[in-house]
Amino acid sequence: MKDQIVSIIPARGGSKGIPRKNIKELKGKPLIEYSIEHSLEVDLIDRTIVSTDDKEIGEVSEGAGAEVIERPEELAADDSLVIKAIKYTVRELEKNGTSVNMIVVLEPTSPIRSVEVTKRCIDVLKKDKADSAATFSETEISPHRMWKITDNKLEPFFEGADPWLPRQAQPTAYRLTGQVYTVKRDILFESEDSASLLLGRRYPVISPKETAVDIDTETDFKLVEFLMEDR
Repeated sequence: MKDQIVSIIPARGGSKGIPRKNIKELKGKPLIEYSIEHSLEVDLIDRTIVSTDDKEIGEVSEGAGAEVIERPEELAADDSLVIKAIKYTVRELEKNGTSVNMIVVLEPTSPIRSVEVTKRCIDVLKKDKADSAATFSETEISPHRMWKITDNKLEPFFEGADPWLPRQAQPTAYRLTGQVYTVKRDILFESEDSASLLLGRRYPVISPKETAVDIDTETDFKLVEFLMEDR
């Protein structure tokens, strides 16, 4: 059996901001279904796995075409690290004879992605340009325009920054979007104490700002619905 590229969609049942967020309906179907459908559409991905502690999420995911691997409760708490759930899922796959070469992590809270961007994240690793990759987008505001307030005293957040310069003269910054992460299997297990999925040689794949939405609040849901209508 060839080494496989496996996508893992981490989806725990608990959610403080929006109860049952991962299966809340977005334009007529559960939120997690968008990430499952995306994974199934990317022909470079061999298997689509949902990692969850929740029976209902598991049933919805299987109905949408994904495989499900249950994770233990200690990996599904509010403060649990996603990387630990990813490692657990890979180990479970390998126990059953799957040879994992690369992991693609698709957060269910980022339902808008292009197949092209995901393929680029995979291709970077296949061509050995990096050990891990992730999607980034340009921030709306330069970090040099940020301020900090201490005891009602104002000062630029970064020493030496000039917030009054025009936008074009400010440095550009990028943020992680959470849409796609890719990491080589061996690199994933080299760093036992890391909380990051960006490991070893890291590579940025730029994603359009208008697709880089991470759903955390009801307002985010409304924004995504608007963006989907627009697209």
